[in-house]
Amino acid sequence: MSFSITYGLLFEVTLFHNYFLNSGEETFAGMSAANKEKMLQNFGISAFTTIEPTLETNAILKNYKMIFKKTKTGFRVYIKVKETDETDPFIKTPLSLNLKFLIAINDYQFENYTNLDFVPNQVFLFSNAKPATEPASFEYLPKINDNKLISDAFLVSEETTANLISALHTSEQQDIFGIVSLNLKGDNVPGNIVTNAGKILSPNFKIHFDNRKTLWKYINTKTAAEIETNAPKPLTRSGFVELDPLTDFTPAEPADSHYPNPSVKSITKINGDYYSEIFI
Repeated sequence: MSFSITYGLLFEVTLFHNYFLNSGEETFAGMSAANKEKMLQNFGISAFTTIEPTLETNAILKNYKMIFKKTKTGFRVYIKVKETDETDPFIKTPLSLNLKFLIAINDYQFENYTNLDFVPNQVFLFSNAKPATEPASFEYLPKINDNKLISDAFLVSEETTANLISALHTSEQQDIFGIVSLNLKGDNVPGNIVTNAGKILSPNFKIHFDNRKTLWKYINTKTAAEIETNAPKPLTRSGFVELDPLTDFTPAEPADSHYPNPSVKSITKINGDYYSEIFI
C-alpha cells in the first residue's frame, strides 16, 4: 500500500521594494515582463528584512500540520490536505484562526531609501482583519495584483501597537518594524484565506515598499557653494538618473554640466523635506 503526505499552499506573502526593483526613473510597474524578471533575479528580501512566525504561531503551525517556508521574495505557509481533495485541510481549522509573523529590519540604511515615516511606539500592521482599536479607514493588506504601495497609513496607533506587542513573548518584543497578522477568514472576501466551508483559497498577499525621493543638494567642496534640484529625485540601487542642468536647477546651470547620483548614506530631513547631499 502506498502512502503519501500532501501539502497544499494555504497562502503566500510577497515583498517588493522599489529601491531594488526600479531602475533610475523607470519603475518596476512600468517595465516589460522580461525586464521585471531580470530585476527579480537580483532581488531578495534578505537584503533588508527578516520575517519569522511568532512563538505562538509556531505552535499553531505544528498543531494544524502547517509548514512555514521562506522564499526569495517573502514566505509561504503550506497545510497538510486530504489525498482525495487538495483544497481540504487534513485537520479542520477554525475560521477564526490567526497567524502572526514579525518583520525586523536588518539594513541600517532602510529608512534612508524607503518612502515611509518611522514613528516611535508605532508599528506597521499588515492584516486582513481590522483591530477593534483602529478606525474605519484601516488599510488592509493588499493582494499581489493590487496596485498599492505601502504608506504611513499602515502605521497603527500607539494603543493598537501596545496591544499587539503585549501579546508577544518577552523575547519577541524588541526591534519590531511590522507585523503580518492574518486570519483564515478576513473581514472582506478578497482577504479570505479559506472559504466558509474551510477549503483553501491560496491567496498571495503583497507588501510593496516604495523608494524614497529626495532633493539632491550638490555642495562644492572648494567654494562651499550649494545648488539643489527643483524637485525630488528617486533613489534606486540600479540605473542612473540623468539631470538636465537647464531645467532641474533654478537658476539654470551650464548646459555641459554633469552631476553624479547620490548614495543612500547621507540623507537629512529639513522642514519635512528629505535631502541627499553630494559633495563635488
